[in-house]
This record gives sequence, structure tokens and C-alpha cells, in this order.
Amino acid sequence: ALTTIKQPLYDIGAVAMRMLTKLMNNEEVDDTHIELPYELVKKQSTLNQ
Repeated sequence: ALTTIKQPLYDIGAVAMRMLTKLMNNEEVDDTHIELPYELVKKQSTLNQ
């Protein structure tokens, strides 16, 4: 199995929708770069390294 990155998909969608809604309402979008937490899920491809 390959090592993967676990991403907060719901949060990514929620942030994107908030930004899109602001743009559609001609409101200013404060942050165009947003960092969300992630997790490295180690599997067989990296366990013995």
C-alpha cells in the first residue's frame, strides 16, 4: 500500500463555497491562500525507511 496524505475534504469544500459566495456577491475575499490541517498516513511504502 502507498503512503498517502489525508485531507479534510469537507473543510476544503466549505472554505471554497464561502469564498465563491463572497465573489458572487461582489464582496472582498480576504484570504486567497488558506492552509488546512493534513495528516501523513504511512503505509508499507515508507514503513521500513
